[in-house]
Amino acid sequence: MLKPTRIEDVFLTLAAIIASVPLYGQPADGTQPESVLFDSLPLVEAATLHSQSLQDAPASITIISDEDIRNYGFRTLGEALASVRGFYMVNDRAYEYAGLRGFSIPGDYTTRILVMINGHYMTDNVYSSNGYFGQDFDLDMDLVKRIEIVRGPSSALYGSNGIFATINIVTKSPVESKFLRATAEVGSFGEKKGEVSSAINLGHGANLLISASVFNNSGQSLYFPEFDSPQTDYGWARNVDGERGYHTFANLIWGNWSFTALLGSRQKLVPTAFFGTIFDDRGNKILDARGFVEAMYSRDLSASRKVRWRIYYDEYRYRARYDYTLTPPIDGSSIEDNRDLTDGDWVGSRLDYDFAIPRVGTLTVGGEVNADIRALQENYNVTPVYSDHLDVDHPNLSAGIFAQQQWQITQQWNAYLGVRYDDSRHGGGFVSPRAALIYQPSKRTAYKFLWGRAFRDPNQYEMYYADGISEIANLNLRPERADTYEISTEHKFNERLSGLITVYQYRLDDLIEAITNSQGFLQYQNVARVNARGAEGELSGKPCRWIETTASLAVQRATEGISHTVLPDSPGWVGKLRGSSPLFKDHLRAAAALQFLSARKTLGDATVPSYWLTDVTFTTNRIHPDYDVQFGVRNLFNRAYYDPASAGLPEDQLLENGRSMYVKLVWRTKE
Repeated sequence: MLKPTRIEDVFLTLAAIIASVPLYGQPADGTQPESVLFDSLPLVEAATLHSQSLQDAPASITIISDEDIRNYGFRTLGEALASVRGFYMVNDRAYEYAGLRGFSIPGDYTTRILVMINGHYMTDNVYSSNGYFGQDFDLDMDLVKRIEIVRGPSSALYGSNGIFATINIVTKSPVESKFLRATAEVGSFGEKKGEVSSAINLGHGANLLISASVFNNSGQSLYFPEFDSPQTDYGWARNVDGERGYHTFANLIWGNWSFTALLGSRQKLVPTAFFGTIFDDRGNKILDARGFVEAMYSRDLSASRKVRWRIYYDEYRYRARYDYTLTPPIDGSSIEDNRDLTDGDWVGSRLDYDFAIPRVGTLTVGGEVNADIRALQENYNVTPVYSDHLDVDHPNLSAGIFAQQQWQITQQWNAYLGVRYDDSRHGGGFVSPRAALIYQPSKRTAYKFLWGRAFRDPNQYEMYYADGISEIANLNLRPERADTYEISTEHKFNERLSGLITVYQYRLDDLIEAITNSQGFLQYQNVARVNARGAEGELSGKPCRWIETTASLAVQRATEGISHTVLPDSPGWVGKLRGSSPLFKDHLRAAAALQFLSARKTLGDATVPSYWLTDVTFTTNRIHPDYDVQFGVRNLFNRAYYDPASAGLPEDQLLENGRSMYVKLVWRTKE
């Protein structure tokens, strides 16, 4: 039996097996014409603001296609990212969080990964959060054409938050969608969801896609050993893990214009007795609602000039209720009902312009401005006596200008030089440069040398939240900044198999963390330096006609800069293996995914053990002209595994879901 400590041997063996499989249609001498090696590579836009192949892009990139989403049954953004090299997901029963390259501070709202939908930032204006990876992500996965995952800093193009990665979700256009499509889904833990979408040709070159879905998941009963006593039902939290909500999306394309609207909401019961609330109480709940409307104009002015302009309005709503025990009761009430409220509204605009400089390359210039209408934070008691603890509203104003030059030095050497200057009322000014040098000795191989500087502005919550009970403000917070270095090589072995190896180093300074001061209050301060370094390897492709597979391994170490201690929730090893294959003349596709995480520290300096997880998915393909069925099992072998708990929870580690199953029925109109 293989030992977990030798997980690297498993992936090296798998890589050797994949590489040794003979390829159908390969010439006798084992070579292929270079012209076919990269013809089928997907394109990416988020890396440089214009379409290019993964080989040409100045970053280490993964693309998740709509075919991948369907074959592997990815129902949320978190499930899709969990299959990607180096990523790992954490769930604290309130939210899911994404970790990458050994960095995922428990309780941080994924503020150092930038998430976009069609280039529109999903970062809110109060918590600067990008941490919605479950049903709280308001776009249904059936609407996604591809997910572009661009590792490394992106502040030179997009400003704040893009430190570890930029994730751009590209939606299907109305002309790529069915006239009418409906799905119904049921699963373990009371999961229920329904979705309806329609694509309509309005005439005069206008096409509309609209979609709506609802979900209502009852959750499961959970055992918490910290509350194992007769007074708290021996540690069982029953009927307090559910969630419900809706997603809506619309996209109208008319000529050079694209109009997009998104609105969604999720309410989640929180079973963990977070922040000292009453255990097993249905009153403890949170609600997140996110939406935007955007108009974007894109036009090719000539073969070498292109302009893009977008204008948008965004909103974010947060509602939380915390129930605390009153001892003794006041006015006959034994419960203190405390509420947290956040209202964020902002508008913005962005302009990009590409044009070619003869004998040099493409120059991209642009700028953007964002203005808060409202950034309201409130905290108050409803019972036993109404009382206000917090009422602050400090709207921010920010702007940025940038330029990026692509320079074709020779046929084999290509360079990218970019810089952006950002200024904001709360964060001050910041310069974000980046440089990339790409050497392509042939169409088979690319070597990339990457450097960049990124930043994250302190958010409204970190600067201004002061309830007078547990937390105080800090108006002197400075932006976090990061310097990153990365070298990678990408190689196409033949038309069916490719691989890559990348090594990187990050240094983050002025990291913002919550510190307890001498008076016992929490305050966010610039206190830490973090170093993260590691290496990643991946093999992917179709070693034979009937199977598609990807295997990856990330070896990493993220440490505190002074003491050099390993960060909480930072695995040293992250391994992934997935594969799919058609069955019964391609009327059924079977897919399996395997992921491994090594041991991690908790905030209390304990250790959660390493674990393996296995998922399987079966999807029919045109067995009936109008219907398809998908069946999936998550955590197939019912492994018991734990995640480090977030700050504010009484638990140091949380037991995650055991085996679960779902069935999804898909109906659509004929071609």
